[in-house]
Amino acid sequence: MLQRDQMLPVWGWATPLARIRVTLAGHEAFCISGAQGDFLVRLPALPAGGPYPLGVELTASGERIILKDILIGEVWIGSGQSNMEWTLNQCVPFTRETIETADFPAIRMFNVQRRAHLGPHRTIGGCWQISTPEAAVDFSAVGFSFARRLHRELGVPVGLINASWGGTYIQTWMSRSAVALNPRLAGWLASYEAEAWTTERWKDVEDLEPEGVASKFPKDPGNTGLDHCWHQPFLVDADWPRINLPATWQSAGHANSGVFWFRRTLEIPADWVGRSLMLHLGAADKQDITYVNGVEVGRMGKNREEQFWNRKRCYTVPASLVTGRTLCLAVRVYSFVYDGGLIGPATSMHLHPEDAPDRTVSLAGEWRFRREHDLGLVVINKIPGHGEPNSPHMLFDNMIRPLVPYALRGAIWYQGESNEEGHASYGKLQCDLVDDWRRQWGNPELAFHLVQLPGFRTPQEHQDESRWARLREAQAGILGLPHTGVAVIIDLGEPDNIHPLNKVPVGERLVQSALVGTYGHPGPASGPFAEKFTITGNTMQVEFSHKEQGLKTLDGAAPKLFYLAGEDRKFHPAEARIEGGCIKATSAAVPRPAAVRYAWADNPAGANLANMAGFPASPFRSDTW
Repeated sequence: MLQRDQMLPVWGWATPLARIRVTLAGHEAFCISGAQGDFLVRLPALPAGGPYPLGVELTASGERIILKDILIGEVWIGSGQSNMEWTLNQCVPFTRETIETADFPAIRMFNVQRRAHLGPHRTIGGCWQISTPEAAVDFSAVGFSFARRLHRELGVPVGLINASWGGTYIQTWMSRSAVALNPRLAGWLASYEAEAWTTERWKDVEDLEPEGVASKFPKDPGNTGLDHCWHQPFLVDADWPRINLPATWQSAGHANSGVFWFRRTLEIPADWVGRSLMLHLGAADKQDITYVNGVEVGRMGKNREEQFWNRKRCYTVPASLVTGRTLCLAVRVYSFVYDGGLIGPATSMHLHPEDAPDRTVSLAGEWRFRREHDLGLVVINKIPGHGEPNSPHMLFDNMIRPLVPYALRGAIWYQGESNEEGHASYGKLQCDLVDDWRRQWGNPELAFHLVQLPGFRTPQEHQDESRWARLREAQAGILGLPHTGVAVIIDLGEPDNIHPLNKVPVGERLVQSALVGTYGHPGPASGPFAEKFTITGNTMQVEFSHKEQGLKTLDGAAPKLFYLAGEDRKFHPAEARIEGGCIKATSAAVPRPAAVRYAWADNPAGANLANMAGFPASPFRSDTW
């Protein structure tokens, strides 16, 4: 997939000082490779179309490479951490229909191979995949949703390059020069570079985790529970201690990391016998192997992979295992750092027939458990440098730099959770990232649309010290740069899941931002953003951008979650009303308001302000306290 309406760079490596001819869609370009064999040509801008062959030829020898089925359309890069990385398959059941109907020959995705090696690097692993129901299961859910709607709206081919890695900081996606020029990061970079190549550090590189991460996390000593038949229904477990799940084993008095088994035997309705069942265990911390009646039905994670620590487990129990009215469930959970267990929530722990999802039996409550391996009290001890993605500029060197100068329309970005503690500096880092990528590509108009964090954790109406509220505020600050946009998804979070599964609307809101902000379509690019505050007597008036045709509430009730404070900086609930396209808020407890806040909490339950198109308003505050 190549970008339409832009000069098209084509580069690679050949024999040194060789004359090279590149052809595409009736056009040709020539160059001579450098002393090391590097070459680059730029073909003229082309309209959307294809498929075409792309030919690269050494003119002297006639040696040729031909790439077939090249489409010209819109190309975007999707980057960030796990919520961009999360696949359509990981977001079932929300994405089941999306997967089943994902037959789009003109939509393609390139998953950049994850790598964290000392760089910089010139090449990456991966390949373009055509969207089919079989391939789409491994597509980024946000990225595919974005590409699908963009394809439908523009009527042209769309390609998405997915370069994302869960649990990563924004700093690792920036180039070394961008990190070095940021005063808040310069010291971090200097200390890292003083240690990254030392003898002491490289002693630990001999035992690398998956993807090359060096750490002192303990390895899984092995599944010895199988030898003791802990997975079998005939095992007598009456002497095993009891635990009420969901819970960590630490909450039951076991302080260390390690491996535990959880067992439960339950009776099922008579008409379930001989039917396939769906087993929902909630989330496991961090990896699991699950057995039913002595047979493995599913597992997540291996070695020391971290990305499964808060992911809900859903496994199919084949009808062949459901031969009687009792089922023996046995779950082996391995946690190599901090806590471990089956952590729910309780509402996600249930069993039901595959063809009758409404007939559920709860699995929350009393289970038996037993420790298989005690790994000691393990805390985070990753070592910056080779193999550690959260090292300075590491993922830029490995997963972004090799893409330059691939022709792009823009980038979509979903990240911020890992920078929660650094919310005060995130706004500057975010702008640095955008400026950095635009410099790297030599394109000051490279579009950049990001996802603002959704609600997460315990629902609250107001939370004075909310880190997520402050990080959302920093994310909204990107609108100060040209050719940018923000997709507000405050209504799409899950209180107990940092990876909310309803990701299709996330991609569609990113497309709305891009259609208006990048492609010039009419309509609101997003939900309203507060832009002006006026105090008149006891009333605080808030004016908004992106409020085309006015404001409304999503539930038809009065606007909720407005809070006012006076000079004492103590916030009180306010009554708010929509008037003349603005919000006017008052509070009997605050006769002389000095500041207003809206939806200011990690998870502002009940936030209902929106524009007439139904896009939710971004949380905001007028103060800088």
